[in-house]
Amino acid sequence: MRARICAVVFLCLSAATSRAEDIRLVAAGSLTGAFNAMIADYGRSHPKDHVSTKWGPSGVLRTELENGGAFDIFASAALPHAQALTDKGLASDSVLFARNALCAIALADGPALASGTLVETLLKPDIRLATSTPKADPGGDYTWELFALIDKRRPGAFATLSGKAQQVFGGAATTGPLNGRHRLAVALGDKSADVAIYYCSGTQEMSKAEPGRYKVVALPRDLAVGPEYGLTLANTASLPAADFAMYILSPAGQKTLSDFGFIPVTLPAAR
Repeated sequence: MRARICAVVFLCLSAATSRAEDIRLVAAGSLTGAFNAMIADYGRSHPKDHVSTKWGPSGVLRTELENGGAFDIFASAALPHAQALTDKGLASDSVLFARNALCAIALADGPALASGTLVETLLKPDIRLATSTPKADPGGDYTWELFALIDKRRPGAFATLSGKAQQVFGGAATTGPLNGRHRLAVALGDKSADVAIYYCSGTQEMSKAEPGRYKVVALPRDLAVGPEYGLTLANTASLPAADFAMYILSPAGQKTLSDFGFIPVTLPAAR
């Protein structure tokens, strides 16, 4: 980890002066709120630099970048997607910059949710389940990993859960909002799904946007899967882009991630 951060520091110091420039940030959709706040904070001390953004499922974005898509910074919801660009020689070393977790979310007047009985709830035949899309979006991959863990304790559960999961977002055709709303919110609101599995950071944002509308529970500890977010710089990245990447790793950037429900990885120890 130290060596990887040093590589970013070296890039930041590799030019004597910086210049105003457009910074092309390609990032997982789950980072939208946190990164928009970070961009605003960063802009106050770097008013001449502009960060342009492209959001989407990390797997879809990775494929676009591998096929020649332009970027300076790639922030993925799965470290291996960033590492893939490194391995292909398209980007510098990849670093872990945040973690997340999975939660279950339902309407406040929906089915009862509790961590201790969540598996039983999800397996009920009448419970309709909404998820992200595996392979295209790490959120779906982590959810399928959860199903596999449940299957080890409840043989047959993987087939049941993956079979009834409605992949309502995170695919190439389900990337953006639907009528201005997150597709999970739409699925729960129109009663096509009873429970959804989503990043805890995302359920926090949904709950803040519509107070009292949802109830959220964390996964049982023995079923926790660990979303790990990866960051990498294009080989052609400018000095301002490298500077913004360092800001993401800085205490200020990590504090913003924490405020939006992510688990920071580079904050100093509390004293």
